[in-house]
Amino acid sequence: MIISKKTIHYFALFTGVPVLVLCALLLSSCDGDDSAQHLQHPKAGVHRVEVLRLEKQPVTVKQTLTGTLEAVNKIRLYNEESGRITRLPFYEGDRVKKGQVLVQLDDTLLKLDVARARAAREQAELDLSRVKTLLPKKIATEEEVAKAETEVDLARAEEKRQLTRLQRSSIRAPIDGIITDRLYETGDILPAQTHILTLVDPDALRLKAGLAERWMPLVKTGQPVNLRIDALAGQIFKARLNRIYPTINPESHKGIIEILLKPAPPNVLAGQFARADIVLNAGKKLTLPVPAVQYEIEGAYIYRIKDNKERGISQVEKVSVETGRQFGEQLEIVSGIKTGDRIVVRGFIGLRDGKSVEIAHESGQTGKSQEDNQKERQ
Repeated sequence: MIISKKTIHYFALFTGVPVLVLCALLLSSCDGDDSAQHLQHPKAGVHRVEVLRLEKQPVTVKQTLTGTLEAVNKIRLYNEESGRITRLPFYEGDRVKKGQVLVQLDDTLLKLDVARARAAREQAELDLSRVKTLLPKKIATEEEVAKAETEVDLARAEEKRQLTRLQRSSIRAPIDGIITDRLYETGDILPAQTHILTLVDPDALRLKAGLAERWMPLVKTGQPVNLRIDALAGQIFKARLNRIYPTINPESHKGIIEILLKPAPPNVLAGQFARADIVLNAGKKLTLPVPAVQYEIEGAYIYRIKDNKERGISQVEKVSVETGRQFGEQLEIVSGIKTGDRIVVRGFIGLRDGKSVEIAHESGQTGKSQEDNQKERQ
């Protein structure tokens, strides 16, 4: 019941009852109703918050990197001898086997050079044999024998050189692979060191991608990677991290990692755009949801629950913290709080250091509430 000041004034004037006594009587009459309402509803002005109990949790980070697939073995074939192409049987897309002749140059003159060198070597060997037979008869000297031996060595070296040149007139496949570039045709005359063909191994493809420097310490060679090819409707292929480059680009602040796809499926080709999904394991860490960390000029801080057992209330205390890396929606806490601390994660409006609060909900970082954990222990 609500009684206005004017009503009280008139009542006191005509009854003679003092105003103070009248007010005391009215308040005592309303006390029973107020107590009942207080049991049913929380106190006016109570600050309600949600709380999270800190636990160290395994932290993983998924990074998606992009790039273009390229062949691991890409070999550009050059001629080491000049000459005219007499045979060039393979075209782009043709598969070849290791050891097959891919390019044949005109070797007519080279064969003549080999024959000349062979004849010179045979003559030098005959001269050496004759000088050696004359040495016991004192007709030849030791110096002449030594000179003849040197001539034999020179003739043999020249013959070997000409044979090598002849062999180089045939360019053979160094690996099993596919021809991707054919730059000349039969009959073309080429100077030495001309790029004629390109050969790749289609069974081993790699993706080189940049990874932010803060994640580089978390990658390990051999760890699995999922590759998705846009041109193949996002099909997932199992690959692995093959190589970690030892330097960081000072401009982009990224390191390079190499992802290997071997054996490559037949429908995956060099030059295709690919996405690599790699999961990085950061170990167990103390983390908080990003919104739970507040900031001011002095730095980052959080609100921690502090139970006042004497008064039977819960209060919050403002605690400065040092933050680390951000893992998705979680922020690493390096120092300032510890496992088991109860941290406010919702209800920050009007919150201040030392303020009394009512805990509306409390959960652990496993997502279970305090009641759920108690049931499990029972």
